[in-house]
Amino acid sequence: MKRLLALVTVFLLLVSAACAEDLTLIKNTDKNTIQMQKSYADNPVVEGISATTGLPASGEKFTPVMLVLDNAEAAYPHWGVGQADIIFQVPNAGAGATKLLALFADHYPEQAGGTRSLRASMVPLAKAWDAAIAYAGNPEPSSNHSNPSSLMSKLGMWKTKRPYNLMGAYAHRVDFVKRPHNSSCHILEIHENLLDNSVAFEQRPFLFTDEPRAEGEAASFVKVSHKGDDKKARANAASAATFTYREDLGAYIRTNSSGDYVDRDTGEVVPFANVIVLRVKFRWADGYVYLDNHLVGDGVAEIFQNGKYVRGAWFRESQDDRIVFVGPDGSELPMQRGKTFIVVTNDVTEVSYR
Repeated sequence: MKRLLALVTVFLLLVSAACAEDLTLIKNTDKNTIQMQKSYADNPVVEGISATTGLPASGEKFTPVMLVLDNAEAAYPHWGVGQADIIFQVPNAGAGATKLLALFADHYPEQAGGTRSLRASMVPLAKAWDAAIAYAGNPEPSSNHSNPSSLMSKLGMWKTKRPYNLMGAYAHRVDFVKRPHNSSCHILEIHENLLDNSVAFEQRPFLFTDEPRAEGEAASFVKVSHKGDDKKARANAASAATFTYREDLGAYIRTNSSGDYVDRDTGEVVPFANVIVLRVKFRWADGYVYLDNHLVGDGVAEIFQNGKYVRGAWFRESQDDRIVFVGPDGSELPMQRGKTFIVVTNDVTEVSYR
């Protein structure tokens, strides 16, 4: 019996190695080589169409809410996330540790979670989408670069009523997940509070297309391995994920060590029509991570749509501007209609595909 188990183990290792060799590793991710335009015009707001998915809008008033989600293996499956338009994976600490952010900009579930604490690396994303941000507390390092509260103050987010610290209100502990992964955010109540306070938001639409991506290299399977700042380190198990393209959905399905990414409320997978890897340098202060120039400038972007891969770029002119995703020709890249998953990471993270 032991000999049989040993043979099975060897076989599985050989299969795994063969599959790994079959993947194409994306290289030279530290510098953008695409000829960019000097500026990119804003896309028009189309009545009745969601600015973030390009799908028919729900009719709810626009109050984008970004929620910090726990990315620990014990925190899965998340709940309420099937109603999010965009999900981001963002650096949280060293050794490739990450958290997720869910952007609710058209549908607002009563509950979503489990939510965790905020980091400075997440603040510029809320600013780029002009969103309110909900989080379960935050550290307070002395550096203004890595202190989320100080950074939100610098960017004017407190004055515009964008932050929601869930340690005070708009959250409760659920009993179907163990602590500390069980904080549930009242997204709908935050939406209603923003409306009651007449908080004004700017819609910053993606550019959408009805034409499936035809150009690019075949990429029906994508593997993302986070290693922090050390290329020789082992990949962070909790942060690693794959994306598998399903033609019946016209979208990628994310899978990690907890299985396919599903919404606990419905049990259904969350499909992503666009998967984007946004490369930016990480900076550190007082042992906490933040993003270079707080996500202003440009850099490499790897874009996966319709089972195809193209190398693109991202561009953001200032803290008051949106993030523009750029195609190989330097013009704004059209998004497929549907949800988007954006991996915000550095050039150390390995991305491979087949």
